[in-house]
Amino acid sequence: MAVLSTLRGLFRRPLWPHDPAGEAADHEGDPNDYIEQVRGVIDSHGFDLQIFLVAASGFLTDSYNLFASNVILPCLTFVYWNTCGHTKEIWINITTLFGSAVGMLVFGYLADRYGRRSLYGIELYIVIFSTLLIAQASAGYGDFESGEHSMSIYAMLLAWRFMMGVGIGAEPLSACITAEWASTKERGRMMCAVFLMQPLGQLLAWGVGLASLEILSQSHDFTSDSTDAKIGIDKLWRWVIGLGAVPAVLAILFRLTIPESGRYTYDVQKDGPRALQDTLDVFHSASGRTSHQRLPEDGTEMQEIPSQVPRLSADSQANIEHTGQDDRSRSPRSHAAADPADTRTEHWQHISLGPVADDDEPEDHTHRSGSVTHGSNASPRLTALQLPDGISSHNVAFVPYSDTPSPFQTRATDPTAVRPPMHPYDAADDISEDESEDLNQLQDRRMSMSKDHFQRSELMEYFWHEGNWRYLAGTSMTWFLLDIAFYGLGFNSPSTMAKLWTDGPMPTCGEVPAYLTVSSVGKGGNIYQVLYSNARQSLLTTSIASCAGSLALILAINHIDRRVMLIWSFIALAILLLVTGIVFLQVFHTTGYAATIVLYALNQLVFSFGPNTLTFIIPAEIFPTRYRCTCHGIAAASGKMGAVLVQFIFLAYENRELQQPNSRALGKVIIIFSAFMILGALFAWAWIPAVQAKSDDPSEMLRNIDLETLALGEKRLPVELKVGFRNKLSTLLPKATMRKRTKCHTKVAGPLAV
Repeated sequence: MAVLSTLRGLFRRPLWPHDPAGEAADHEGDPNDYIEQVRGVIDSHGFDLQIFLVAASGFLTDSYNLFASNVILPCLTFVYWNTCGHTKEIWINITTLFGSAVGMLVFGYLADRYGRRSLYGIELYIVIFSTLLIAQASAGYGDFESGEHSMSIYAMLLAWRFMMGVGIGAEPLSACITAEWASTKERGRMMCAVFLMQPLGQLLAWGVGLASLEILSQSHDFTSDSTDAKIGIDKLWRWVIGLGAVPAVLAILFRLTIPESGRYTYDVQKDGPRALQDTLDVFHSASGRTSHQRLPEDGTEMQEIPSQVPRLSADSQANIEHTGQDDRSRSPRSHAAADPADTRTEHWQHISLGPVADDDEPEDHTHRSGSVTHGSNASPRLTALQLPDGISSHNVAFVPYSDTPSPFQTRATDPTAVRPPMHPYDAADDISEDESEDLNQLQDRRMSMSKDHFQRSELMEYFWHEGNWRYLAGTSMTWFLLDIAFYGLGFNSPSTMAKLWTDGPMPTCGEVPAYLTVSSVGKGGNIYQVLYSNARQSLLTTSIASCAGSLALILAINHIDRRVMLIWSFIALAILLLVTGIVFLQVFHTTGYAATIVLYALNQLVFSFGPNTLTFIIPAEIFPTRYRCTCHGIAAASGKMGAVLVQFIFLAYENRELQQPNSRALGKVIIIFSAFMILGALFAWAWIPAVQAKSDDPSEMLRNIDLETLALGEKRLPVELKVGFRNKLSTLLPKATMRKRTKCHTKVAGPLAV
């Protein structure tokens, strides 16, 4: 309890809602309006530390345990299988990556089926349990000279690394937790900051490896291949793996601080009052100060008087003229209830709570009074916001790409400040009445879907009939193609670093023990030098560059178009990898090897600044809440299968030539990777939709499109922005055809004019 109290003091917020079921059970209202209130509370906040720590701690755990294999595999080779010709390291990597892919599919589906909170800690328990099992893996009793043992540590490592991979595969949870709790404005930055945990996890793994090496070298002699050295190195890799349970435990504690996602509670569980109450509790400060208005005790809610309610009747418009707001400053989506008889001039007023009056029924004035009677008990009820003349806020014309706040969305420092509307095509009038009505109907249909959202009819409707399978194909293919190159270069780090950091031939297996062939230390090296050089080279070449790329993207994420950036960063990587491969072939085993190191580090920077981060962010943005984790899991699993594929390529390439320390084959493979990056750019161009739109505010280059709008998928897009190869080509061909026709017309018309 002391730990929980400390966390509560750190966040200055309740660790969990105070009896949320009791507080929300007595509330009722129009379900179509609750999501606006939930979104309003979330969007009134900026970069939220609590949500960041909840998601980032889990992702840091996953990254550390995944990339710790680069640290421990040379140790295992030194202690257990220091012979030539084996492929145990690659098979351990394949097992881990495949387990991760399985976990992504399983946890993605379960998180959408049963909720994010139901899965919050399960994957971390799996990671902790498997970490402890790996750290205690044993060869049993045996004769080290003959190699005969009562147990197989290799089989244990395969089994427990697969289990750990399943736990690591809960990657969709970190992405979707962040997307659903982050404000619209800060969503990209928060998700980018969460993904920074991947290079930090790598860096932490190498740092723990170096620290353990220095500590154990004080009590063990690592300058020889003695039994004492093997005992010390056996301790070292167990320390590195075992410490991976520490961030997992912290992640569990952090995840106790938030309830179920309000968007999930509303959209899937169909519990609007609970979604709103949970969201209010998460963002409620323990100090008593909030950035939103608290629910009052007398059954009314303090809400801002909007500047305009669009497309209302003349009588309805007359009801709000007393606010004195200029028509041109009014927001097209803002709405609120206003009593014409009320002459108050404050920016805030009491909104009567009661169900929205039905057009076919006479208005019940008892609802206007804010008192609703249920049975024998009269109690104040929270309802959705009511518009004049009984018009539901959900009937207001739906504007695609809108980032306009509802009346519930206010600034913490200025309650009357409402952001100006964002018109993606320069004017809202570009959307016809018919299109607006169709989108409203689509939104209504989405909101009225049953709780069993995995019915075949609904899956077919969303993915096939509405064309959103292209979204899934685009995110999956780009992630798959990216990870072929990313894990091909980064998941066999010791042997890759050895080939990059050498100016002459390295000793081959047979001349030296097998552990020396994955290092550039040479024939006279020892295990201490191997582990130290591997860690130092990886930190300088990979980890620092990757962290720099992620930090740069955090600063730039709100000022660049993510879709465009994904396309061009794929192209930039294609060029860089092509140049890197050519340079590697030219300077291999020469004093010019530093050029390859610089290019390799630049590749790692662009990976993090571009597709490695963006393929993580975009799938969590473009899919609806009920399928968000599933689709993110499918896309992420596709990436891991690309990583598995490249490991098999390493096994099969010309009789495992890639594993030979003096082989130039790595340069050829890097050149091949550049072709995959071109394909990644092509699929990003054709199948990835825009998640941002131009802002009316000149100080802001771009604005994130809200999740509710993005959830409408392909249907929300105008013809010229629809995804798909045919659609993209059709937008290019008319321009080319028009230029051709103009040129032909000039040739024919010229002589006639003469």
